[in-house]
Parts: sequence; C-alpha cells; structure tokens
Amino acid sequence: MDDGVFISIEGLHKAFGDDQVLQGVDLSVHRGESMVVIGGSGSGKSVLIKHVVGLLLPDAGHIKVDGMVVAGLNRTELNELRQRMGMLFQYAALFDSMNVGENVAFALRQHTKMRDAEIKDRVEEVLAWVGLEGDEEKWPAELSGGMKKRVGLARAIALGPEIMLYDEPTTGLDPILADQIYDLIIDLNERLHVTSISITHDMVSAYKIADRIAMLYRGKIEEIGSPEEIQSSPNPVIQQFIHGRAEGPITGR
Repeated sequence: MDDGVFISIEGLHKAFGDDQVLQGVDLSVHRGESMVVIGGSGSGKSVLIKHVVGLLLPDAGHIKVDGMVVAGLNRTELNELRQRMGMLFQYAALFDSMNVGENVAFALRQHTKMRDAEIKDRVEEVLAWVGLEGDEEKWPAELSGGMKKRVGLARAIALGPEIMLYDEPTTGLDPILADQIYDLIIDLNERLHVTSISITHDMVSAYKIADRIAMLYRGKIEEIGSPEEIQSSPNPVIQQFIHGRAEGPITGR
C-alpha cells in the first residue's frame, strides 16, 4: 500500500432540511488501501460515498480525489474522474431491459471508442473474473441475487477503475454468498490494484476486507484503525456496534 493520500475528506457537512447527516467528517484513504466505513442505518454512509463520486455536493468542507476538489470540477472533468471509478450498488442496479453482456458493456460503449469485437472480449474477460463465464445472454430476471451482484461487479470493473466504491455489497445475500462476494472483492482489488471504500454494517465482512475501518457516528468519524484495533477498542460506542448489543450509548439504554 502506497503511503500517499489518494482520497481526502475534510470537514464534510451535509444536511437534508433539518436533518444534519454529516457534521464534519474527516477521512483520508491511501492509494491502494481498502477502507471500510461502518455505522448504523441512517448514519450517512451512503451519503458519504455519493460525495466521493460527485452525486452530492457538500454544504461545507470538501473532498479531494487525486488532488482534485470534486465539487470544483466542471462537467467534463467530473465525467473524466467518474470514468476512473467503479461502483457496486446496494442492489446491483442492473438494467432489466439489457442482458448480462449488454449490462457489462454499457460503460464501455458510453465512454470508450472500443470496437464491438474488443468490447465482446472485455465483457467475456471480466465475467470470467467474477465466475460468470458464458452467461452473457442471460437476463437479470433469470439471475439469483448472488449472480446479480457478480454482474454488477463485472460492470463496475469493466473500465479498469483506479477507485472502487462498494455500497452495502452483500445486502440481501445469505452468509455463504456474502462471503463469496467479499472473496471476489479481495481478489479484484488485488488484481486491479485499486483504492477502495466499502460501506457496510456487516462486521464479519468488514474485518475480512479492510486495511482500516472507520466508524461513522453522529455525523463524524468516531474512530479509525486496523481491524484488530477496532476489535480491541475501549470505546463503548465501538463495542456496542461491533457486537450488536441492544444496550449501550448508541441506543441510550
């Protein structure tokens, strides 16, 4: 892992009406690092990564990616930055009107000048990486939840991103399928040498894929550390969350 900071989040604030979701988030992600952000439902994890990709603009503070302030980019510059990113959405977000091959090829057709034969070869390559070789003609309705996640992952990596963003990537999957998806994420992160941010409330998965874990609580980063440091943290907020306890400071009981 390179020591250089690749994604820098400084003093990030975001509110929706009276709901102050992010209240001064500070987080640095190093080049080549796998950062996992944990936190309860509604804590702002998805809001945080939407700022990284430029889907939301901060009320205060800023996000820099490779030295560029995301909110300061024009449309062309932002599109160029997004082409360096891949995102696996919570529910895969496949296009129902496209088969598997067409879903994976979508970004290649939109953002490259690759010829049809080159696109076909790339689609076959990335589908093989996620264990779906030969499934190009299947439709989303024919796929299991785990297969949809794999197709979403193949689509996210088709452009060869430098940054991967994973939004609750195992939602709706049983523990075995979830573990398979995280094995894939580890393999692809190493294969592509990407910098990644994953958001989850699944601590088994977080420990498995993280170089460091950051907990988002009450709009700020409560604590950050290696999986081992988080597990042994004396912070009662951390301990209640990672052990899923009903009683503690988070619930006020």
